[in-house]
Amino acid sequence: MVHKAYTAQQIRAAEKPLLDGSDTLMKSAAHAVARVAEAMLQGPSRVVVLAGKGGNGGDALYAGAELALAGHRVEAWCVFGAAHSRALEAFSDAGGTLVDAPRFPADLLIDGVVGLGAAGSLPESLVGIGDLAEKVLAVDVPSGIAADTGEAAPVHISADVTVTFGGWRLAHALAAQCGTALLADIPPLVMDGYEPTWISRATAPAESFGLTALGPVISGSLEPGARDDKYTGGVVGIRAGSSTYPGAAVLCAAGAVAATSAMVRYAGPQAAEVVRAHPEIVVASRLEDTGRVHAWVYGPGAGDGASELEWLLARREPLLIDADGISLLARHEHLRLRLRQRESYTVLTPHDGEAARLGESAGVIASDRFTEAKQLADLLHCTVVRKGRASIIARAGNRPSYVVDAGNSWAATPGSGDVLAGVAGARLARAAVMGADADDAIFHAVQVHGLAAKLAAETKFGPAPTCASGIAAHIREATALLTEKQPSQHPRSGADETAGIWC
Repeated sequence: MVHKAYTAQQIRAAEKPLLDGSDTLMKSAAHAVARVAEAMLQGPSRVVVLAGKGGNGGDALYAGAELALAGHRVEAWCVFGAAHSRALEAFSDAGGTLVDAPRFPADLLIDGVVGLGAAGSLPESLVGIGDLAEKVLAVDVPSGIAADTGEAAPVHISADVTVTFGGWRLAHALAAQCGTALLADIPPLVMDGYEPTWISRATAPAESFGLTALGPVISGSLEPGARDDKYTGGVVGIRAGSSTYPGAAVLCAAGAVAATSAMVRYAGPQAAEVVRAHPEIVVASRLEDTGRVHAWVYGPGAGDGASELEWLLARREPLLIDADGISLLARHEHLRLRLRQRESYTVLTPHDGEAARLGESAGVIASDRFTEAKQLADLLHCTVVRKGRASIIARAGNRPSYVVDAGNSWAATPGSGDVLAGVAGARLARAAVMGADADDAIFHAVQVHGLAAKLAAETKFGPAPTCASGIAAHIREATALLTEKQPSQHPRSGADETAGIWC
């Protein structure tokens, strides 16, 4: 399923024609919240509603009224001293209790303090309030989380589950504080003419409570066709590793090998170590001697190789630049000029620190992560993957960007990015051969990497710290979970063929 997210301004504009002065839409939204709340609770429970002055507060109060009628003990606190009058009346009529301050502990906290238009921090009286309830359910977006950027104010609320309406917000992928994000198609908004951002979560939630959950986007099968061989799936060439970081070469190669049935080539000083770890890889000592390649990966642990990067920037094949390659771009203006002038597809994969250094050199104006990534993509005329728990795939020009929420943070370990570079490079090579969209290939690679990190952390006793090698070892399982099971029809594949070429 494809998930399209919109800005708060776009959502409000689309909702405006549907607002008729009645509470019909508010009650429909509240019913969705109440359904999820009931599913989160185990029998009669204590519920605390935090109600603000606006529509979110009204949603929360109407939901509280339903829960009170269902037999739960529900208290509501009007955080700013006032709330939606008709929702307040309905809440009281249903047997809910209005309080001057909420009493804890509670089984469930319903957060309806502020909505899409809120800015800045919440009142100090709300510091840590989410920790006082067993579970937290947010209406639309957790209070104190910016809907368009996912940035958290100093005082904010983190939710276990967030229920939104009509369309996704960017924060649902950008902010871990949203927890499990669920969409109720209330109201059914018409978003024609509004440019969306494509969002996903690499790990599907355990429970969606009957609503649409933010989850992964499934890609086509990677199974080779009957006439495919070691070249037709896209050959990736890797230049990674050095005497200082020999492991980067092995990890990047491991990611690529696990991500493709086609050939992986390596060029560089760690050729012996790479082929020892992965005998299926074809190695060379120099880039010029690599052989046929459909896409390149440059940079993980590669050291100071400005001439090598300049050589690759002059090539026609798609190019992924990571780690030390990004540092070279930050230090050398002539390399940034070559990048801007390059006509072939290029993708940069910086983490936040690398993005900040490169952004400073390129002239990026400090802002939120999403906006900075888009600026960098536009300034350097390329795609930028700003890595993190929420990875932003920013595209130059007017093309929509992507956000992939990994759904976990287990990839925060040394060498994890090297594995991602290999996976993404292999997917990029396949896209080049298939004539597929390169940015889509990168998007799916980021999803697979995020899920592989979660799988790598799983043990029979529960999750535990993992490592980059563990993530690489789970790329295949993650790929299987995130791809269709039917073979795709490669241009060279014949559906009626019975023999393949596997050498």
